[in-house]
Amino acid sequence: CQFLTPDQVDELGNIVIDYNIPVLCFGLATDFLTHLFPGSRRLFEIAESISEIKSVCRCGAKATVNARMDDYGNIVYRGEQVVLGGNDRYVAMCRKCWLQRKREQEAKGLYL
Repeated sequence: CQFLTPDQVDELGNIVIDYNIPVLCFGLATDFLTHLFPGSRRLFEIAESISEIKSVCRCGAKATVNARMDDYGNIVYRGEQVVLGGNDRYVAMCRKCWLQRKREQEAKGLYL
């Protein structure tokens, strides 16, 4: 659902109502900066039910951040919201580990 526009989500919602056809959407809620994708936001606003598929961070906590990594294993905190074809560049992390890594990188002068 992260690649849908809010208007497309509304159209899917209309299909559910007008034609009594269930619509299932799967996707990420937030980007690598922890911001909701516009399509995901709209889906949360109109969904009749939401089921979360949980991920686990390396530390064992619930992963809530999709950290984008560079070629050297550093977390990236700037750039386009959507980068296609980069599944190997994302790591599921809890917010605590993500923030700790961000602070460590900033202390080293890495503002990626």
